[in-house]
Amino acid sequence: MRGRVADRARPRTLIVFDRETLTLRGIYASGGIGFVHDMVSAAGGDNVFSDVKQQSVQATTELVLTRRPEVILELRGDPVAADVKAKEIGVWRALTSLPAVRNSRVYFLDDQKTVVPGPRIAEGIELIARTLHPDAFK
Repeated sequence: MRGRVADRARPRTLIVFDRETLTLRGIYASGGIGFVHDMVSAAGGDNVFSDVKQQSVQATTELVLTRRPEVILELRGDPVAADVKAKEIGVWRALTSLPAVRNSRVYFLDDQKTVVPGPRIAEGIELIARTLHPDAFK
């Protein structure tokens, strides 16, 4: 995957793994260490919290606004209905000044491969890479 996306721009990516349902409260994002951070890096993204040397960051909307992500990835291990995904993505529209929101680059991935370390981690990296760099897979 690294080779496939090596010549692509690396979007500044907010990696959210939990928050309160249908709100922008209680946001937990990936910090600069851990397998989720490593997966996004291998997939061609730059974690907006890479400078925070923790596995997770409790982020306020103000902190998210200052980090200005170009892509927001919400990762969940359990399946989520399409209508619920659409509503959860829609919650981010409140932050219209974010490049990710303005450019419709908010994604909700509900696949265990993106949140459970194990033998299928390469498949998770590919899923993230396809999301970050869809043009690299045409």
